Amino acid sequence: MTQNFLRCLMCRQFRTYFLLVIAMAFVFQSLLVFYLLAKVKDTDGPTEFGSSDSSRIQQAFVNEKEPSVLSKSTCGTLSKTALSAIKRATTKKCKEELSDIACKLKNNQLVPERLPNYCPRKDSVPGSSLGCFHDNNQSRLLSSYGVKLPGLTNQKCIDLCAQSAFLYAGTHNGKECYCGNKKPSLEHLLTKTYCSVPCDGQSSQTCGGVDATEIFDSGVPTRDSAKLQAPIVNGTAKIAFILTLNGRALRQVTRLLRVIYRPHHVYLIHVDARQDFLFRSLLQLELKYPNIRISRKRQSSIWGGVSLLDVLLQSMEQLLEIDSQWQFVFNLSESDFPLRSIESLEALLAANPGRNFLKSHGRQTRQFIHKQGLDRVFHQCESRMWRVGDRNLPAGIRIDGGSDWVGLARSVVEFATSPSHSNDPLLRGLKELYRYTLLPAESFFHVLILNSKFCDSYADNNLRMTLWRRSQGCLCQHRHVVDWCGCSPMVFRTADWTHLTSVMAKSTVFFARKFEAAIDQSVMNRLEEQLTNTSLSYPGLDCYWESAYHRADLTPKPNQALLAVALSLAKHSISLLLQNSVAECPGLRPSRVVAITSYFRHDHYQGDLIHFEVDEKEVEFEALVKPLTKTTHLMESPRILSTLQVGSDFDPKEQVFRNRLGVLTSRSKPIVIFKWTGHINTTAASQLAHLVWFDPDDNVRAVHNVNVTDASKMGNQNLEIDHPLKPGVWKVAVIYDGKKIATTEFLIVPQASDQSTQFETRISESQKAWEKYLPVDAQSAIYRRERALLMKKDISKFLDKMTAEYYAIQDICYKDQPPHCATIGFHDWQSCLSTDWSSFSQDPKSELL
Repeated sequence: MTQNFLRCLMCRQFRTYFLLVIAMAFVFQSLLVFYLLAKVKDTDGPTEFGSSDSSRIQQAFVNEKEPSVLSKSTCGTLSKTALSAIKRATTKKCKEELSDIACKLKNNQLVPERLPNYCPRKDSVPGSSLGCFHDNNQSRLLSSYGVKLPGLTNQKCIDLCAQSAFLYAGTHNGKECYCGNKKPSLEHLLTKTYCSVPCDGQSSQTCGGVDATEIFDSGVPTRDSAKLQAPIVNGTAKIAFILTLNGRALRQVTRLLRVIYRPHHVYLIHVDARQDFLFRSLLQLELKYPNIRISRKRQSSIWGGVSLLDVLLQSMEQLLEIDSQWQFVFNLSESDFPLRSIESLEALLAANPGRNFLKSHGRQTRQFIHKQGLDRVFHQCESRMWRVGDRNLPAGIRIDGGSDWVGLARSVVEFATSPSHSNDPLLRGLKELYRYTLLPAESFFHVLILNSKFCDSYADNNLRMTLWRRSQGCLCQHRHVVDWCGCSPMVFRTADWTHLTSVMAKSTVFFARKFEAAIDQSVMNRLEEQLTNTSLSYPGLDCYWESAYHRADLTPKPNQALLAVALSLAKHSISLLLQNSVAECPGLRPSRVVAITSYFRHDHYQGDLIHFEVDEKEVEFEALVKPLTKTTHLMESPRILSTLQVGSDFDPKEQVFRNRLGVLTSRSKPIVIFKWTGHINTTAASQLAHLVWFDPDDNVRAVHNVNVTDASKMGNQNLEIDHPLKPGVWKVAVIYDGKKIATTEFLIVPQASDQSTQFETRISESQKAWEKYLPVDAQSAIYRRERALLMKKDISKFLDKMTAEYYAIQDICYKDQPPHCATIGFHDWQSCLSTDWSSFSQDPKSELL
């Protein structure tokens, strides 16, 4: 009995102990949850959580292990879109800005809820009811646009329809809103009792009925734009031109200026803050031409950025200070070119004083708002437009937009920029709205004019022509600077001449874009001939030169690999010039690269011009060099590839490499382009070809499958590797139907910084399957080892050896004065001024008169 009692006592003690342990565990778990949730609340970055506590705990553990990169949020949970932007931003300042904007958006503090419209339709009462009308799905009275709106009220529907410039709005069955421009017939009129369904957003109000719609007058004017009057013969108008410039196409800019320049007009030039070469080169124009000014207030104008609108408004404000007489302002870029004379533009403007020339989108407004991203919030920092979240546009105003290339009357410019109007509710509200808008310049002036006292001056024609091919121009090529997919127009080429002239014959257009002399200058030559009604015969008419580097540039930072290759090529050019007479000219050792210029002739890239100094003082040379093609088509295989090339900075829209000299480093992103001839073996087992990438050690680094059935287009494929690329010679082999049909090589230029870089050495699992397509002869293996040893021992000598294999020296000349040793009789050296290829040769078409 005693034993049983003890057993029972121990059992009770055990149960008590067991329950105590469970209770303590529960308390500990609760404290842990409380602690972790507190950590979530106090974490360094806002995090979006699910509904369960477990997801919060998991996120807290992540934050404990790895410090958050997100900014601290003062408004709690943010949207996934905002969190993504904050996480991807790299600077603390940008993260904080994005977090602050996301909080304001969440708290409805970022976008005005309603803005005034100073342009109601005449003889209308905005928001007035026309009555209750019989209406159903089979025969909609307002059929232009319809949508189910959660929280529907009559005013919400009226605002939505007015926003899209529909004349009438109708609420139906408590939740549906319809818009249209046709006034309903009285034969459909019903008594008010048929429109008795409560509004989803306000039960005390009715929003139509089951088969009935209450229709309201939105009050907005019709879409009709101001009609243009015929030009006045010999009419004059003073024009202010704003040139917003980017890039390095100096000669294309000066050619544009030469064609549009008149002493009685005003020209203000804004150069992107990151383009020192263009800014520095254009400054000298101010010394010769008092009506040309270069803006000192420079911004970085990224594609789609809010800075583009800032630049326009800022430039317009400067123009008002510079000159008090101009009547119209037009903005242009380096890729614009006139289609008609400036005098003919003056004649049109003289006949249409006060008109504002803008181009509308030409599609349904709701679709435009969504495609344009106007219903999203964006913020510009770190030279990028970050998408932060979604928003509702202000009620009460009509939304419009299209092109950011405009012609505005001075009165609108004064209203938009003068401090005396800064407190106008519409103007102030629009500036707040467009501060966080993608592509703001494509909509701001449209909306301002259509909702202000200037609405009658809106002419739906910006006097421009643009070449759109959306299948090529809408390839998301701006994703590196904006969280959005946008479209860009094509560059006009000579093949577009018929289309260009036919539009000119039918439309009132004075400028066209885009033109790029580096792609097709001939079309610009033809336009200038048509403008001047003369046959051009300038020296260098078929040539074009574009800067790639200059030693005086402050921005962007120089590409050290490019300079190393250029200096090596300068050595080769001097060696070729001297041949066996090196001892006679000891002072001609290249010492520094001054400039690099890309050279084109007859619309084809001819090579780059390397301008360099030598040890002998006051002696400079310029050499023309060109990359060699390193593509081999296998003789035993069918020739089904017409193009195979590796480079970087590929433009998918224009199908060209922007890195023309082809200098690649371990940090480059190589891309291979290819095009099939059309002679494809359709009986082959597969319509797939394989692109196999081999590194300098002949290891397979990537294999890509590409379709060979579409032979009409240029294909491209990025080398998708996260690790730095090992310096040396890389290869791409094209395998089709089990055979190697072509190979190409490209050089990854070694740099001193590569010595501390860890390169991937892991061999691909598919190595054995593809290494059989490599050369197996002993000589190739020996040569590969020799190159690797030389690169390891002396980078400079390795580079000299490789540039001799990968580039050709085509010509060389001296600048200004020849060196002393050039007096030796057998030296047949030429002055750069006497050539037709040097960047110092004549080019009158690109010089202001």
